[in-house]
Amino acid sequence: MIPSSIIAKSLTWQRTKAVKLDVTFFEALSAELFYAFQVEMRVLADNQQKPSIESSNAADPVSDTSTHSGWLTAACFPFCLKIVVRLTVFALFGKSLCRDVAFLDLCCEFGNAFPMDALLLRWFPTWAKPFVVRYLTSTQHLRKLQEKIRAEVDSRRNSFEKNPMKDILDYTMDWIDNRRDPMYGDAHVVHVMISFISGALHTTSQLMAHTLFELATRPDYIGVLREEVEQCFEQHGQGTKAAMDSMYKMDSFIKETQRFNPLDAASLARVALKEFTFSNGLHVPKGSVIFTPNSPIFDDERFYPNAKTFDGFRFSRMRGDPKLKSSCDLTATNEQSMHFGIGRHACPGRFMASDEVKLAVIFILQNFDIAMENFGPRPKNHAFGKFMLPDLAAKIWLRGSTTGKV
Repeated sequence: MIPSSIIAKSLTWQRTKAVKLDVTFFEALSAELFYAFQVEMRVLADNQQKPSIESSNAADPVSDTSTHSGWLTAACFPFCLKIVVRLTVFALFGKSLCRDVAFLDLCCEFGNAFPMDALLLRWFPTWAKPFVVRYLTSTQHLRKLQEKIRAEVDSRRNSFEKNPMKDILDYTMDWIDNRRDPMYGDAHVVHVMISFISGALHTTSQLMAHTLFELATRPDYIGVLREEVEQCFEQHGQGTKAAMDSMYKMDSFIKETQRFNPLDAASLARVALKEFTFSNGLHVPKGSVIFTPNSPIFDDERFYPNAKTFDGFRFSRMRGDPKLKSSCDLTATNEQSMHFGIGRHACPGRFMASDEVKLAVIFILQNFDIAMENFGPRPKNHAFGKFMLPDLAAKIWLRGSTTGKV
């Protein structure tokens, strides 16, 4: 297994690419987001026999908005998953695989099957697991992914082109080459890429779905957020990373969505290797599983006043306090916000996840009106053990913005 530190370095390398003005990675990622929306909206239009979405360019799709029938219905989570998988595959493998529909579908199917199969496997005794795992759906998808990614690695190995590194696969292969350690090979590269896929798709898609549910049922926020998008693009340049990073109200809205709808009630699980007694007398027996609390902290009035109330601009206001400013970003980690872990165990992919969700929200604000199906209430979340899932079947309505593109 390639060290986790190298995985973190590859994501840091990509993050650096995204913020450099002389590198076109973020521009290309944005273009892929626009293309993904264009594809998915056309699918929705075709499936619902609505007028096709036409556009003079990939960044400006416009649907029929002359009547109420201009609304298109989308199953929110599957829609978000389609967007996220395309962006994630672009970051990992570049344009060739992110335009491969069969590969994208395979990634989605693996992402859907993997967590359910992992839970199913827990019900079997240890001796039976090696036999059961062979017949799991995720195992079949895993083999296909391994074959496809290995073929991509081999193709790059056989290419005579020596272009600069352009994606995470290039970075990981380069690390293997420079390491010159027989302990690591291309099989490890394939393993790392699949780990990225399994770790990134559902968590980011769920956060995006939660955010769209909140937008769809809290229309008072939409005008303010649209105005911020317009102002930041005017100040920092249309579609730039600097502009997006300056959208503090949007960042706050997504972070509050995450606080209000935590994906995991407790995280950073650790097993106590020996018994330990804290200074307050709390005793932890050897073998105990310890978690950091997410939901209890997010509901604690000491840290979040009016914690039971959704306050979309809670964190943008907190930026006015110098002591709290550094903890207000969506990607910030501290003792009161451990969505993404904390310290050296913080999720290295959180910056990519943040960028993907923000790009999608910006695009929707610029181009679409949004509502729940039949203008209904926000769908209830579903508890699955300690996990809090959005309603995976709930539907949203989208139509070309009646206020015009900001």
